Amino acid sequence: MILFFNRILTKIQRLWRCAVFCAYTKNKKAKVKIVGKITLINPNIKIGKNVTIYPDVMLFGDGLIEIGDNVDIGNGTIIYASKSGGVKIGNNTMIAAQSYIIDTDHGIKAGQLMREQSNTVEPVIIGDDCWIAAGCKILKGSNIGDGAVIGASAVVKGEIPKNAIAVGIPAKVKKYRE
Repeated sequence: MILFFNRILTKIQRLWRCAVFCAYTKNKKAKVKIVGKITLINPNIKIGKNVTIYPDVMLFGDGLIEIGDNVDIGNGTIIYASKSGGVKIGNNTMIAAQSYIIDTDHGIKAGQLMREQSNTVEPVIIGDDCWIAAGCKILKGSNIGDGAVIGASAVVKGEIPKNAIAVGIPAKVKKYRE
């Protein structure tokens, strides 16, 4: 009996989280599945159909975050978008747990406190049918082509071609999908 009530409670929580997400982001008809608690600080989100967001995901900043159809965003992933940049994630893309996607860097000039310096911002684009493996860091200005695979814990800064398999720090193309 207790398991039955737990299933009902879990279903109600998921429906509630989806309703709050849709209201906060003004995506009234979004088909999003929010599996656990997430942190939603950025209301500037455009979301496609059949998106699954797993527990502890954080969406923040003040810029546009575009998430395509059939996207999965894994546990603990952080996505930050600045007003003059933005993050775009294509259709059918999978982002594994603990990934970090950000479109900005802090200034680093000597002689001035870093926290007082202007940020540099460049959009991040992740194409369709990509797989971002666990623990990846996707930095400002990165453009990941359709069908690319980014290996676990890789750091992407720049261009990854279509259907490439890139690994390492910094991420380098090792081969292409066949």
